[in-house]
Amino acid sequence: MKYRWLAKIAAIICAACLAVGVMSQTVFAGDDSQAGDVYTAELPQATYVVLGSTVDEATPSPEATDNRLSVPLYVGQNCVGECALIGGEPYVGVAAFLQALGITGDINDQGSALSLAAQGVVLTARTGQAWITCNDRYLHLKHGAQELNGALALPVEQLVKCFGVTAAWDRVQWQVTVTSTEVVPLEKGDSFYAQEDVYWLSRMINAMAAEESLETKVAVGSVCVNRLKDASFGPAENMYQVIFAKNQFDIVTNGMIYSEPNEDAVLAAKLAMDGWDPTGGATYVSGKDMGSGYDCLAQMGSLRFYTAA
Repeated sequence: MKYRWLAKIAAIICAACLAVGVMSQTVFAGDDSQAGDVYTAELPQATYVVLGSTVDEATPSPEATDNRLSVPLYVGQNCVGECALIGGEPYVGVAAFLQALGITGDINDQGSALSLAAQGVVLTARTGQAWITCNDRYLHLKHGAQELNGALALPVEQLVKCFGVTAAWDRVQWQVTVTSTEVVPLEKGDSFYAQEDVYWLSRMINAMAAEESLETKVAVGSVCVNRLKDASFGPAENMYQVIFAKNQFDIVTNGMIYSEPNEDAVLAAKLAMDGWDPTGGATYVSGKDMGSGYDCLAQMGSLRFYTAA
C-alpha cells in the first residue's frame, strides 16, 4: 500500500512539471492575465503578442530584460535589424520599420520630430511628447518618442497598431517578429471619436482639472471612460449619460460642466478615449478623502482617484 501511494505522488509531480513546461510556450488571449499566464495584448485592427512566461503587462519590466539593450527584429524568418529596449519595451526607428516591411510613402524624419504619410497612415511624433498622432487619433507612449542614432524611434506596439500588421515580442527567444505585413490603417479619428462624447468629456475634464497637468486631465477623463464600460453604474451608451447620471458629479449641479474647454482638455479627452488610463482603473474622482468605502488608486495634483472597496 505504501508503495502505491508513493507511485501516485510521483505521477502527480510529473504531471505538474509537464504542465508548467507547456504553459511557458503557450499564448493566452485576453485582457486579464492570471499568475503564470502569458499576456496577449489585443489591439484594434492589429495583433501584438507577448510570448514568454509569468508576465502581467504588455511589456516586461526593465529588470526582466536580462540587462539586454536590444533584441533582433525579424520579418518572417529574416532578421532585418534590431529593436532597442527602453523601459523593457522594444523600440525601432520608424523609417527602418517601414523599410523592413516594404512600406513606401513620404517620410520626414528629423530625429527629434517625424511626419509620414504611407499607405493610408498619417503619423506625427515628437520627442518630449507623451503621445503620437495617427490618422487624427491620439495614442499614448509610456516612455515617449525616442531619438536613436539620429532617427526617431517608437514602440513596436504602437507602430503595429498604426499599420495594422501583426507582430510578436517573444521573451523566450528574445526577439521581435513581424508575422504579417498586410497593412490595415488605424481607424481615423473622425469615425473613432464620437463628437458628442468628446464635447461632454472635454467639458468634464475642464471643469474638474482646468489647472492640472495633462496626465491628471487624462485621469479625470479615464474615470468616465471606465464608468461607461462598467455595468454597475447602470446602463449608459455615451459620455453624456455617464456625466449627467443623477447625483454623481458636483460640476453638473453647480453648472461648471458648461464651461468652454481649452485645447488641453480636448486632447486629454481623446487620449482617455484612446486607452490611456493613468489611474489604473479608477471609477471615482474627488478632491478629498472619500473614506473607508473606497480604495485610492492614485493621487495626482489636487485630485484623488478611487474604486469602490
